[in-house]
Amino acid sequence: MDPTSAESRRLVSGEESRWAAAMSVLDRAPNRSARERLRRRRLLSWSWVLGLVVVLAAGATLLALLFTDALVPEPGPSSGWVVTGLVVQGAGIVLLVGFAVIAWRAGLFRWSQPTAVLDRAQRRRLLAQVRGRAAVDPARLPLARDLAERLVLQRHQVLFVAGILVQQLGRAISGPTTFVLLLTGGLSVVFAVALVLLRRDAQRAEAFLAEHPGQGGAGPG
Repeated sequence: MDPTSAESRRLVSGEESRWAAAMSVLDRAPNRSARERLRRRRLLSWSWVLGLVVVLAAGATLLALLFTDALVPEPGPSSGWVVTGLVVQGAGIVLLVGFAVIAWRAGLFRWSQPTAVLDRAQRRRLLAQVRGRAAVDPARLPLARDLAERLVLQRHQVLFVAGILVQQLGRAISGPTTFVLLLTGGLSVVFAVALVLLRRDAQRAEAFLAEHPGQGGAGPG
């Protein structure tokens, strides 16, 4: 049996499955594969839109506070800004709850993960295959696909990151001391880098899944 031919057939099968799904959407009668892909895309889009909109709104509110107080190093909190800060913190809690709901529906909270029984070196080798830094071992392809699918789902963590950041922005609005503002700025940078890394890993994982489709070409995306 020629493994190259088998791999070629899987690639063709996965590509044809995606073309068929796209045509079913065009005909306004999406098949099961197309419905699943569209559902995942909608969930992901709402995660990013909701998270970024709330973060930007909270950040704009903090800037309005600072400029209103003429950027005083230690502005004293007023009752109005304290209430506003509490409302912003509440919005952060809503984002965290939204993350829990969407992550559960997307399958991010799956307790029995196959890679959990591997050691660190084995997980790193598998991750290198998904990221395109190592040749794919056909015997490990199912495990690599499972890891890639979970990396794609991790993009929903934008709501978790945004929720924590909005909580901190709310604290800064309630009591904008120099220390709190510096901490908020530092966390903003850390979270921005984390989101970039999450998105990069997800894009690599999507490319891996497209190049190595499973049975019927199913997979996230």
